[in-house]
Amino acid sequence: MKKFLAVLAALMICLTMFGCSSNQGGGSEQPQPTGGEETPAPAAEVDSATFEELVAAGVANGNKLTVYTTHSVVQSALEAFMGKYAPGIEYEHAQIGDTNQVTQVAQEVKEGVNGADIIFIQDGARVLTDLVDEGYVYNWYNQEIKDLVGDDCEPLLVWDYCNKVIMYNNGSDKTYKEGDITNLWFATDPANKGAFWMKDPTTEGVNMNFLVNLTSEENAAKLEAAYKEYYGKDIVLDSDCPNAGYQFIKMLYANEMMLGSSDSTIAKDIAAAEKPQSGLLTLNKYLKSRGDALADGSYALLYAKDDVKPFAGFIYPIYGLQVANADNPELAKAFLIWLYSPEGWYGDGEMTVADGGVYKGMQGRYGDYSGNTSNPVAEGDMSVVEWKKILVQEDAKQAAEYRADVEDFIQLIK
Repeated sequence: MKKFLAVLAALMICLTMFGCSSNQGGGSEQPQPTGGEETPAPAAEVDSATFEELVAAGVANGNKLTVYTTHSVVQSALEAFMGKYAPGIEYEHAQIGDTNQVTQVAQEVKEGVNGADIIFIQDGARVLTDLVDEGYVYNWYNQEIKDLVGDDCEPLLVWDYCNKVIMYNNGSDKTYKEGDITNLWFATDPANKGAFWMKDPTTEGVNMNFLVNLTSEENAAKLEAAYKEYYGKDIVLDSDCPNAGYQFIKMLYANEMMLGSSDSTIAKDIAAAEKPQSGLLTLNKYLKSRGDALADGSYALLYAKDDVKPFAGFIYPIYGLQVANADNPELAKAFLIWLYSPEGWYGDGEMTVADGGVYKGMQGRYGDYSGNTSNPVAEGDMSVVEWKKILVQEDAKQAAEYRADVEDFIQLIK
């Protein structure tokens, strides 16, 4: 009997530690939703809990694990993870875009509804202002993640990187050939009026963050130098343009930039022989940038190469964040840790998903790069370290601080 009570007491301690553990290490209290208060959630510290401890506590918790994600692979990953590490525990996943996800998570937590335990989401600017600062979600990582991810743990934990790069038409009636596009300012050249397409930044946050990040002091300086290289003269800023980043955005819109609602649809339109257009910022370097067209001729596009000055496109994260009122926070954290492992990223050749197939994770996927840079990329792709050297990186803090200014600016120049 004494032995039974000792075991029971130990179990209760375990549940207390992990059921209340949060962004603070050592099982301290997690941030609660502020519901509009201006005090932001505290910055994350390294939690001492291990993967094995969190799995054990999550299984002991027994509640359902629910995941919201913008990335389809997270769904199959959850199925594989639960089948191996938490069999018998209920789970649910939903693929929800970042705009709708922000709204839904905020509403559910505010109303005390148990929705997601963990989210995988884009648009760092809105995540910071609308979710983290309000206390609806919080940034969490333990030492295992910190050792693998390093600086990309803050201000929001990066699970996956995606890139959008400059491409051009590769059809028979193309107006551009390899080597023509070497400078981002080509999109503002009157000779290329109406030839540059991108997904509407007012409807996709990561595209707006790209434009906002162009206005940072560092990126604007690079654009200024590239302007002189392209046009052969120093840039002269309009009175409403604080720096070259704003000037680029203004000239881009003035040059009749084409805006679409879907990267895939834009890619097909640009590649169509009757629409020999030039430029595209698209979701994935290799998925839509192919030297040869697909069977249906839909993606006759080529990547404009790594030496486009000063940037060949942009790269943005999908963040993994904990929800404040999670049903099973322990299992949510264990799942997050596992996703950074080789098994979580690629599978082990044995784990199965709901339909009975083998979990393959990110195998063969171009344009997805683990926050754990030791996980290899698909054959023929570049590492995220290499991509970061030539692409604009999403700076969530800068985007959050200046996004409203840039959005207002765009409304005035449109």
